[in-house]
Amino acid sequence: MEHYELVFVTHLPAFYKINLYNELAKKKKILVLFISDASAIRNKDFTSANINFKYKIINAGSFEKRNVVTSCLKLANVLFSLSIDKLVVGGWDLPEFWLSIFLHRRAGNAVVVESTIYESKIGLLKKKIKQIFLSRISIAYCSGTPHHELIKALDFKGDVHLTKGVGIINITDSDCEKMCTKPRSIKTPTNFLYVGRLAQEKGLFFAIEYFKEHPELNFTIVGDGPLREQLAKISPHNVTLVGSVKNKDLADIYQSHDVFLLPSHSEPWGLVVEEAIYFGLPIICSSYVGCNIELVENPCTGIIYSDSSISSLSNAIDEMTKKYSFFLNNVANFSVGEKDLAQVNIYLS
Repeated sequence: MEHYELVFVTHLPAFYKINLYNELAKKKKILVLFISDASAIRNKDFTSANINFKYKIINAGSFEKRNVVTSCLKLANVLFSLSIDKLVVGGWDLPEFWLSIFLHRRAGNAVVVESTIYESKIGLLKKKIKQIFLSRISIAYCSGTPHHELIKALDFKGDVHLTKGVGIINITDSDCEKMCTKPRSIKTPTNFLYVGRLAQEKGLFFAIEYFKEHPELNFTIVGDGPLREQLAKISPHNVTLVGSVKNKDLADIYQSHDVFLLPSHSEPWGLVVEEAIYFGLPIICSSYVGCNIELVENPCTGIIYSDSSISSLSNAIDEMTKKYSFFLNNVANFSVGEKDLAQVNIYLS
């Protein structure tokens, strides 16, 4: 029976999770059990990264098309062969996560909470079901304040640690060089950027409506998804849909814009906000973005607007224009690297 200090059971090998596990593996003996190695809604670039830790793939192929019963049996077989100090499951949304925490002792069980109080439904029945799950958990790793609020609403009695992240973004030597050689000095922001999936919950329709009324500003939308054709049809000349871009090519795009805009109606965290801050962009985001307190409000790296209306977004952009130098300076003083180091240390403690 092989012994591990940390065993993670999680959905997919996304690059930001792999980066986190790579750092943890430098300090502890870890094993990561990925439920699947591919997804029907993510491109290969999203899941590709250099893996420097021990791992197992429970199901080869599409996560969405896996046989759940077979998956649970395979996972149980692996877990029974291990001696584990701490088992960390990536949420409560999969049968595999439920199986894992009931096969391992409660005192050694932990859960990563990446859902927020904003989008989670906690009616009587769903609350009771989640409380049953949490009764088997001793530690909750909450990404941020809205995630902690969810745990509190579920009356969780265990230990809570705020990680202030969901993983670690990709930062290359080339990116670091660009950061050192291209300081920002623009006084009036005119080029706005969105990076992410083109889906209903991202709030892009009303954002485009705003830019229709402001032809002096430019809005670039990077990404793909089910709404691409609809968005293209309603986009005026100052709104550009770029499509999918490889992760390694995003640095140049971030640095050719002035402000990052994330108008989501639902966004459990917002990894792209971390990327934007790293590359020097102040943020405008909705209050439904999970990282809004830890990455925007507290360090004053941008503006949070409270409702999905054109007038609210307009006020936020007006304020950004007036205080751009202030936000630019705060972004420059925010260390994504220090935040990531703190995240790693929380899991190691």
